[in-house]
Amino acid sequence: MKAELTPNEIAILANYRFVVAEPEQEVQIDFRPFMDEAAMGVYLNRFNKGLKAPDMKTAASVFMKRHAFLAVLYLYSMSAFNKKLDVSPENIILADAIKDGLWLPEFYLRSKIAEVCPDKDREKWRMEAVRHLFVDNLFPVMDAISKSANISKLVLWENVAVYIFWLYEKILNESGDPDVRVRAEEDFAFLVESAPGRLFGRYYKNPIAKYYTEPIYQEDFDSYIRVRKTCCYSYRLKEKGGFCKTCPRACGGVKKE
Repeated sequence: MKAELTPNEIAILANYRFVVAEPEQEVQIDFRPFMDEAAMGVYLNRFNKGLKAPDMKTAASVFMKRHAFLAVLYLYSMSAFNKKLDVSPENIILADAIKDGLWLPEFYLRSKIAEVCPDKDREKWRMEAVRHLFVDNLFPVMDAISKSANISKLVLWENVAVYIFWLYEKILNESGDPDVRVRAEEDFAFLVESAPGRLFGRYYKNPIAKYYTEPIYQEDFDSYIRVRKTCCYSYRLKEKGGFCKTCPRACGGVKKE
């Protein structure tokens, strides 16, 4: 069964860079070229200049961090609303947006018709929902970025993983609806523990499971933090002015690039 997103659902997703009205022509960015290595390389060069990044790796990582928010609004819809959005490339337009000096693109879906989870066999429906997000969108984009900027997918996958962890541990875990909390807990466990690698792309093993580690106490921040395994290069941006508090460079963790 398929259904439109409700006004309330749209209002909630708007908190995660989802836009309802089609963006003005001058700020529209066609999403389809991002699946192609050559086209992605051209865009990253242009993005790199606008970002004033020192190199393509930094621009590529920042771009993937911004794009990873698509996973947030998609998985929110899957877990909270039991609705699978259409995030195929031809259905997406990026709205170019600068907020507080940061490039924070928003996502517009040409069709807001979602596939509703059936009353039975949610596990099968969830597997297809996860496959659609990663195989039909995130992995091809990541592959194009990795090849065009010569950046490791380890960095790009962790850029996606940290947002997924945040969504389930901080946002959905605090939902006022107990049914949503239970469903989100099950979905999160599936994503980080039992989802097979083929649902994420050309993988045998789950590529995000390795990043789901126990937070450790960091005295400098007086809090428990899940230290990244890779550096996202954000510290190279002049306006950033330092390391992320989860950065392995700042926390003495493993430095992989």
